[in-house]
Amino acid sequence: MPSVPDPQSPRPDRSAARPTGERQSGETWVGGTDATPAAFGYLGAIFLGPVIPLIVYAITARRSPFLRWHAATAVNLSLSCLLYGLCCGILGGLLALDNIAVAVTLAGALFLGVWLITLMYLLRGAAAANRGERYDIPSWICASIVT
Repeated sequence: MPSVPDPQSPRPDRSAARPTGERQSGETWVGGTDATPAAFGYLGAIFLGPVIPLIVYAITARRSPFLRWHAATAVNLSLSCLLYGLCCGILGGLLALDNIAVAVTLAGALFLGVWLITLMYLLRGAAAANRGERYDIPSWICASIVT
């Protein structure tokens, strides 16, 4: 026979035990064992683009939701940067049909700006992953390609 809860007893606080998907930015998730590969995925994206984050995603994604989330974020950010770079190259090629100096100046400055913004978010994500926290990258710079 199921027990009936006492109406006078205090209700348990369920806000402290939220599921993984509802964590806010800045909340601590894990300890050091999962934080290192998650940070490595972000730092690897600086040098090899989406290759290192894809490897981290493929190897460690089943181990914990923390690693999966950070690896997917690093892959998404690096792929988005790669696509933005391709767009800068197309723009530079079209501008080069008219004037090479204008093409190099505009497309080069645009590519440098996109790369610096991506670098900033990759470093912030790596620092947050190393602390065991979640860092949400704005959707205007990072397309959701891998989930």
